[in-house]
Amino acid sequence: MRYWWVSHGRNYEQAITEGTLWNCPGPEGELPGNRVYLKEMRRGDVVFNYFGPYIRAVSVVSEKWQDAPRPDGYEKQLGERDDGWLVRTTPLAEGLRVHRERAAGLTAESGPGPLNAAGKPLQRYISALTEEEGQALLHECGVTAPQSSAGSLRGLPGSAWGADEPDQQTLTTIRLEQAYLRKNLLRGRLKAPCAICGDDLPARLLIAGYIKPRPNTSEEERRDYAASSMLTCALGCDALYEWGYIVVDAGGKIRAGQAAETGRIEDAVNRLVGRNCTAFSEQTAACFAENERLMLAQQP
Repeated sequence: MRYWWVSHGRNYEQAITEGTLWNCPGPEGELPGNRVYLKEMRRGDVVFNYFGPYIRAVSVVSEKWQDAPRPDGYEKQLGERDDGWLVRTTPLAEGLRVHRERAAGLTAESGPGPLNAAGKPLQRYISALTEEEGQALLHECGVTAPQSSAGSLRGLPGSAWGADEPDQQTLTTIRLEQAYLRKNLLRGRLKAPCAICGDDLPARLLIAGYIKPRPNTSEEERRDYAASSMLTCALGCDALYEWGYIVVDAGGKIRAGQAAETGRIEDAVNRLVGRNCTAFSEQTAACFAENERLMLAQQP
């Protein structure tokens, strides 16, 4: 997954509504300057949609480039052609107001980007961002990064549960659910504790997910986030839980799950065994019990 900044013109609203990014070659057939990035975008990449003076939306690439004529709303500049390339996107969040001066402080230090250090836009349609810049902007926007291969909000590939890889509609639904869970679990906090290790961490290092795999979570349970979800940290707890190396028992205690293949995994598990999971309660007990049952069933 890569991160991109797109500076829109007056057709911003139409581009977001229709989910399009488009560019065309110059008079000699060349793709001018930074616009070559359009052909590097891939499904699952994150796009920060800027229309001065704010980042106004965050989108995800749903289809890589394809040959396409100029869409309605894309004004023709002197010397431009009407045959070009189109990338399809799906919005993750709209109605944002992250000012360019704030964005410049997060993107202007690593080299040429969309803004200079003073927050003034540079003449670039598309700018590539580093992973660190992308993560920082996502945090600033209050948006959860999409999981590129997740078949559940706990991150397990669909194949681990005998399910097919999710289609684009399912992926979009998952990402929207992640944003919803994150908003409700964080409740505006910039820091919060991990339910597994208990450490108080910045929001950007916390992952919102369901207690049991998404395919085994009903629509009713998904709506009842207080009974079906928790925050776990990206420093290891999330991965250990989602792959079943640790489980939460009927008393809310963390215990070892599937056998660790390496000493490092075993050490990480041992540091957590015996702790109380802070997300465990009467409300969440049924989901934790079902997750433990599913994890045990997957063990050889």
